[in-house]
Amino acid sequence: MRRQQHYSAAALVAVLLGVGRCWLVAQSERPDAGAKHSSMALEQQRSAGALSGRRLLIAALGTTVASNAAETAWSADADINLLGQSLEPCTQSLDRSVTGWTRSGSCAWEPSDRGYHQVCVTMSNRFLKSSAEFDSNDLSSVVNDGGHWCICAWAWASAVSRDNKAFEGLQLDCNRTNGRLRNVYRSFIDARKDLVSPSGATYRAEAALKAVDDLCKV
Repeated sequence: MRRQQHYSAAALVAVLLGVGRCWLVAQSERPDAGAKHSSMALEQQRSAGALSGRRLLIAALGTTVASNAAETAWSADADINLLGQSLEPCTQSLDRSVTGWTRSGSCAWEPSDRGYHQVCVTMSNRFLKSSAEFDSNDLSSVVNDGGHWCICAWAWASAVSRDNKAFEGLQLDCNRTNGRLRNVYRSFIDARKDLVSPSGATYRAEAALKAVDDLCKV
């Protein structure tokens, strides 16, 4: 999966560079009534403009690819859990559906996962009802009370916010929750930003991280 994303980024550069180059050629060869294109100065100007355009395109794409590369490098290591051990699958034999961002059964880290589905919990009816009501996040079709699911980082924060003692009945599984969850919360804390649910409700990362640390001491 990650190798395919790396190649896709490289392919995107190649395709876009090709499109940019074709557009520049098409523009330089387009007929223009009343204009004469035999001037050496004009040809040099076009050549310089085309080169400049390609350089700008390369620079812009380079920034994007560098960002993706850094993100991919962060995800290159094997996933570990909150206890610093190998991440165990979240989905178990009696669960209704296979969980995970890519439905792998694990709360694995994926660079494309902007919801950060890294929190493995044993589900509760109370959370299912609250999340559907307050966050426009209805999970009832895929998991039921007592089932296991990789919920989003904001979803765990929402349960902590609404019930900082019992977490609306959710049971956090330290062995099956991705250890990078701590990095996610710290990044929001450092940026002084709240986590946002699909409904637009906001939740603090500090309380969510504290609950994680209290439950899963390394």
